[in-house]
Amino acid sequence: MITPEPPRRGRPRNVEVRAAVLRAATELALAGGTGAVSIDAIAKRAAVSRTTIYKWWPSAAAIVLEGLLAAMRESIVPPVGSDTKGAVEHQLRALNAILTGATTGPLVRSVIAAASSHRDVATALLDQWLLPRRAAVTAVLLNGIAAGELRADLDVEVAVDALFSPAYYRLVFAMPPLDEDALTHLLETVWRGCTRP
Repeated sequence: MITPEPPRRGRPRNVEVRAAVLRAATELALAGGTGAVSIDAIAKRAAVSRTTIYKWWPSAAAIVLEGLLAAMRESIVPPVGSDTKGAVEHQLRALNAILTGATTGPLVRSVIAAASSHRDVATALLDQWLLPRRAAVTAVLLNGIAAGELRADLDVEVAVDALFSPAYYRLVFAMPPLDEDALTHLLETVWRGCTRP
């Protein structure tokens, strides 16, 4: 009779390794910018092999952006008990804080710049940063429509662009960032077009 092995305790090994790789990439990027991040550097810091990394990610950029999003997951999670407007405002102010941060702002800007000439970076930027963030706020707006807080005919894609593009625009073109008052005016202006007449 074969005695089954007792179940292993704790998280699966793959989860631990992935977390170590994401943490290593994020720490390297925040400390030295995207120029300090390579597969070799990530592998060394996370104490894993290059083969292991390539099993899950196509490029260093993909790891950095997934790690950055994971480290800042709370920026796209609506506060408990918030209404639609409160949830959107949380995401708007959190994104602005990331893009104006002394470390995170230049990092995101350098990734956006690199995306114009590197397909892998462009793919990672879209898949690991922009689309998850858009999906999070889109879900909030769709819930607002379903709850009757927002217009039934609201073009959600346009609303997301109107709310979140200004912060990226100012970052990319090195313009003064939106301050708290400007963020409030932006939200109120777009919100008037989103709510039921």
